[in-house]
Amino acid sequence: MSANSDIQAALDNHDWSDAEVASERPRAKIVHSVRLPAEWSEALEAEADRRGTTPSRLMQDFILTGLQQSSAAPEGTVVTTRAALHRALDAALSNAA
Repeated sequence: MSANSDIQAALDNHDWSDAEVASERPRAKIVHSVRLPAEWSEALEAEADRRGTTPSRLMQDFILTGLQQSSAAPEGTVVTTRAALHRALDAALSNAA
């Protein structure tokens, strides 16, 4: 039997007596678009190349890590980078002088 005739035979079969109900739906993939400055995009692509992955997969990993960190943090906790913290402290000290 050819693939086409197998497909047609399956479509023509109306006997559902041995059918099984799928208990889980396949997980849908949803696209979220983000615009990055050119230098961020270049850095993302370079890091993905360095790790042997794709920019899309690397962004997925970064997002998952960020979500896990924020969900594990106590209520009212702010998660930031060390560089952003230093900038904020520098600005606060400059304004206090």
